[in-house]
Amino acid sequence: MRSGLYVEIQKTPESTTWYNGYVVDIEGENIRVEFEDDVWPADDYPTTSVRRCPSVRSGESWTPKVDEPLEVLVPATESSPSGWALAQLKKIKQKSFFFVALEGLLKGPQDMIVEREGVRRVSTEPTIAASGLVRKLVAVDRELHSWLRSQDSIGCLNDVQIKGKLLLASCTHYRPNAKGSPKVTLVGDEHSVALGEKLLVDIHFKHQITMQRFHTHRDRLMEYLSQKENHYKGQFKETFTVDASFVGRIIGKKGENIKRIREVHEVNVLIQDPQEDERWNVTTITVSGEQEEPVQKAKEEMEYIVVKVPIDPQQVGWIVGKGYQNLTDIATKTGLCSSRFDDQSSSIELCGLRHQVEDAKMMISVHRDYLLVYQDMSEERRNIEKGFEELDELKGGKGKKGGKGGRKGAARGRGSGASAGAGKGSQAIADDVQDDYWGRGAASSRRPNTGRGKGRGK
Repeated sequence: MRSGLYVEIQKTPESTTWYNGYVVDIEGENIRVEFEDDVWPADDYPTTSVRRCPSVRSGESWTPKVDEPLEVLVPATESSPSGWALAQLKKIKQKSFFFVALEGLLKGPQDMIVEREGVRRVSTEPTIAASGLVRKLVAVDRELHSWLRSQDSIGCLNDVQIKGKLLLASCTHYRPNAKGSPKVTLVGDEHSVALGEKLLVDIHFKHQITMQRFHTHRDRLMEYLSQKENHYKGQFKETFTVDASFVGRIIGKKGENIKRIREVHEVNVLIQDPQEDERWNVTTITVSGEQEEPVQKAKEEMEYIVVKVPIDPQQVGWIVGKGYQNLTDIATKTGLCSSRFDDQSSSIELCGLRHQVEDAKMMISVHRDYLLVYQDMSEERRNIEKGFEELDELKGGKGKKGGKGGRKGAARGRGSGASAGAGKGSQAIADDVQDDYWGRGAASSRRPNTGRGKGRGK
């Protein structure tokens, strides 16, 4: 792991080429330098042969001119690292190709052709002055030892090195045979070392400790979450939605109902916060448990729904009942929360648990099927009464042997009821047919003729 400052090294005082390397350590007036891919072995160089890489200022532009001295990028080879060699610009073609002649030991018989990225101004960076250098070892909190030994720390050390203008910001752990707790070595002038220490301790170390604690806590939580997920995946789960208005009923007073459901069925119940749907506020409920049956039963105790059952206007009286009695009975027997008839839509609104609503719908459906049966019974009753009326007319309306006027009296007793019944609606039919099977007004006409009629025939 390398974190030293990138520098340029002059191999010999006569050389006009400065090779790219990076600082490993500084001892006295010597700087230990390593090279990319270890083309050359690490070696100590005097500070007078090492300079910083020239900084490029933002927005700075430079246009090379013919016969102007400049530096040319010399690519790395198997025997030497890359570097910058002094040269002179001879010619420019198409504003992109530069013909240069190298100076010094690299000078050749032919010009070298390079592109714009391969030339730069002649560096004016001074060599490093050893007399003003300061070395400081910075202690590292125990919580950061592992981080400092990892690749993640290189970015922070490089940031401190660049922004503090240090020659070196590296960990002693990287050095061979390093013993004890790792420390950070800062090398530079007095101001640079002081600034680098502030950046390192008060900024990077401070935040890294917080981050390391977070990562440690996160890892524990992730492990716990993974265990929970594995456990949860092995459970049975049911998810459904209910109108937000039912949440209070599901939870119960002081949470008693939801607590009872959890304990009785041994399930987990998660009630999410209500979310606005396009039509109404809905709440999502998730039930999970070790076995499928308890999960289903717990769901049945919480899945409240509202359903509208359309009713033919001609059947409303029969299904709803007098004074809404039929509807009230169905709601009571199935345990519905509420039931009501909506005049505008001609429908019955049922509100309750899903199984309660389904039971109520079935009862309404079966009750509706009986309407035709009762209509047939009412029609049959009218035909029987009509037969008695026709028989009375054949007898001339006179009773015999003490039965004087008996039939006619009986006919009068039922006359208004029969004629009125012929045009009644479904509720009237229900009232007539269900009243002691044959009804009240026509009872006397259905008994055998005993000759004891109370009416007086004329």
